[in-house]
Amino acid sequence: MKSTTQLNAVRSAFTAVFAALICIGCVISIPVPGTVVPIAIQNLFCILAGLILGSVQGAGAVGLFLILGGIGVPVFSGARGGIAVLIGPTGGYIWGYFFGALIAGLIAGTPHIQEKKFSLAQWIRIALASLVGFVIVYVPGIPWFMFQMSQKGNPVTFTKALSLTFIPYIPGDLLKLLISVPLAAVLRPVAARFLYPADEEEEAQLLQQIKRS
Repeated sequence: MKSTTQLNAVRSAFTAVFAALICIGCVISIPVPGTVVPIAIQNLFCILAGLILGSVQGAGAVGLFLILGGIGVPVFSGARGGIAVLIGPTGGYIWGYFFGALIAGLIAGTPHIQEKKFSLAQWIRIALASLVGFVIVYVPGIPWFMFQMSQKGNPVTFTKALSLTFIPYIPGDLLKLLISVPLAAVLRPVAARFLYPADEEEEAQLLQQIKRS
């Protein structure tokens, strides 16, 4: 059984790897004509972090990404960085990544090795977690966009904000949701083997007891 120090090191490594994936995602950005927010895959990596690692570590990976971007590392969409991006018109969506990963992880629950056995209920739970996670990204994003546009002297209505920063991205987010569910379902038990090895040992001991009885 791994020591607490070893487990913490492994968990930190997983958090860092997902933070790196989110950062790398900044290079993939597809502008959408007539809108202000490009299509990016960073939100996919953020939601996957919550689904696969769980709420605390998933949000931690996104938090690390936010810190790096905040201090100026060009990890935000379009290879941008700095506080100005975080408090700019689209900054609310970046903060939404954190809350999306946190809530998705809470709904999906802590990964467990028993999930390697197919369970329709678990897949539905992951799908729900992913859906809610993607939606949560927009919760701080839309009102912050409206506030910033008002501050700049170009106020927009809620309906207009939806047409600019939400509706055009529904198809892309649905596609990313469809990708996230099977990936999370497959990788959660794999992650659990490294993050929560005690669960695997307990299951092995239980199987031995059943065989002996």
